[in-house]
Amino acid sequence: MKQHALRTAMTLYQGGTLELDTAARRAGVSPDRLRRAVDRLGTGAPSPTTETERTPVRAD
Repeated sequence: MKQHALRTAMTLYQGGTLELDTAARRAGVSPDRLRRAVDRLGTGAPSPTTETERTPVRAD
């Protein structure tokens, strides 16, 4: 179960949905541990975005 939580946290962090500290807390690991896991997989950290770069999503 912890492996699933770690993968989910990594995905949310990489997608920019969660910040590093929040994603790590939800996975039950330290931020350093989560960062190392992301680096080990070679997918990197999320690219920073600003509010003006985000596209609003609407359900019509």
